[in-house]
Amino acid sequence: MLRKLNDKVLKECAIEFTRANANLAVFSYVLSKIVSKPRFLRSKVQLRNIELALERLLRKARSGDEKQVLSEFSKLEDSITALEETDQRFLIGLVTKGKLKMAATFYAQGASLGVASQLTGIDKQEILDYAGQTMMFDRLKEEKTITERMKTARAFLSG
Repeated sequence: MLRKLNDKVLKECAIEFTRANANLAVFSYVLSKIVSKPRFLRSKVQLRNIELALERLLRKARSGDEKQVLSEFSKLEDSITALEETDQRFLIGLVTKGKLKMAATFYAQGASLGVASQLTGIDKQEILDYAGQTMMFDRLKEEKTITERMKTARAFLSG
């Protein structure tokens, strides 16, 4: 379910590249990874902290204050990092991996390398390296009709 949510968020990000949307893409991906790993599900206290962080994030999102929303995403990241510390296995953390993957995905969807880097905080060269090591561009390649391209352009220009 979270992977499907991530797919929807990525499509929205393709139209409206904002920091909040980028964070939503990153964290929907990261949360899908967490729930798919039984080792994380044993950490009840840390999972509760993540749940509380998500509740605060939702409240701030409803207020419409993007600065506060971004602050809550930062607190969510802290909670996820604390969860990972209970069972460290990888050189790169889940959130960093999520940011890298989403940055490369944004780039593959047509965002400039600079925008993908700015939205996620990932170095441009890291994005290029990751995108080059994966088949991301081949998987994301969608044939669009001229009508669909015009709708996207109009939505981008009018927003």
